[in-house]
Amino acid sequence: MAELLLREGNKVKFKVVVPATEVSKAFDNIVNALVREVRVPGFRQGKAPKAVVEKRVGSDFVDNEVAKHLIEQNYGKAVKELDLILLSANVDAGKLEKGAEFEFTVDAENYPEVTLPNWEAFTIEATAPVVTDEDVQKALAELQQSRATYEQVEREAQAEDLVNVEMLDGEDAGKTYPVYLERAEAGVRNALLGQGVGAEVEVVVAGGESEDVEQTLLKVKILDIKQKAVPELNEDFAKSFQLENVDSVEALTARVRQDLEAQAVINGKQARRDEFVKKLGEGSTLEIPSVLLERRKEAMEADLENDLKKQGITLKAYREYLKLENKLEEFEADIATGAQLRVRNDLALEKLTEVLGTKLEAEEWNTALRNYAISVRTSVPNLLKALGDEGVDNFKVIATRDKALETALAKLSA
Repeated sequence: MAELLLREGNKVKFKVVVPATEVSKAFDNIVNALVREVRVPGFRQGKAPKAVVEKRVGSDFVDNEVAKHLIEQNYGKAVKELDLILLSANVDAGKLEKGAEFEFTVDAENYPEVTLPNWEAFTIEATAPVVTDEDVQKALAELQQSRATYEQVEREAQAEDLVNVEMLDGEDAGKTYPVYLERAEAGVRNALLGQGVGAEVEVVVAGGESEDVEQTLLKVKILDIKQKAVPELNEDFAKSFQLENVDSVEALTARVRQDLEAQAVINGKQARRDEFVKKLGEGSTLEIPSVLLERRKEAMEADLENDLKKQGITLKAYREYLKLENKLEEFEADIATGAQLRVRNDLALEKLTEVLGTKLEAEEWNTALRNYAISVRTSVPNLLKALGDEGVDNFKVIATRDKALETALAKLSA
């Protein structure tokens, strides 16, 4: 028998009372199992007296096994009886005695109740951005820059040059590095500008934004200077992309505009989705469970750790850098705020999915898996293996939410 003792927001406390007959039966079953399993010198396997077996394993061991069994058998029934969905739980077992009732209490955090706003009355203002002639010209210029080459020159370094330098001191002495002056930090760029091949130069590398961080003084030698050559926007440049029906500047310009407009449509859809989710989350009434908040913070930090690892940086080192820059508190506050926002939006979307009764058809699920596999450049079987059962379940939840979101937006547009 389960009894709800307390319910305050997401916090719940309940007790479960197990009848004496069930307790006695559990004792008998546990002891009988031990008789079959425990070897006692002088007795054949499974033939030792119960009292001998109990003494050999210890009464505490028997009590623990019985309590564990009774809790496992009755915990789930109690949760179902009280109509709870628990996120975390702490079980406190009471006194256990054969022939007497056994009681245990559970302090837990329940899945929150979510009340959605009147989302069908939402007005979504986000639209696809308009592609202008300026946007097209900027994209063409970026294409030209992407095809730029560097040619060696015999002169002093200028603003857009590539300068190859050799380290003259420190642990990296003898190593060579390319320095793109247009992207280099001020201390490096200013030291190299106007210098010629063979010049030995001292450059200042900033340690960070804070004035308290020590700067590094390095001595380098200029090995060579290369001038940036940006290809002209002409027919040969257009043909170099080897795109179907693109053999002139006009055709390339049209293709660039087409691609930008297609991306604008995608961006517009995403902007509408983001605006809807923001309004849905902000307008929902709910209490965010602390356990979900902590899980999301841990997930966000794990994602950051993976990103940093690709750059050869540990999360610990990154935290130390932030502390040095007096930005650690700001970083942690951003993580906490971001986690709270994401959990709130997730809960609101989950409720929307429930309200709409959204389910994924088999083909929709297969399509979602294929698209995900393509996005991470792998096959569906490899993706499923990498995700594992829990990861697949989580992705299915996300895919179902996405369908619900699209359904809701379609209702608003109808």
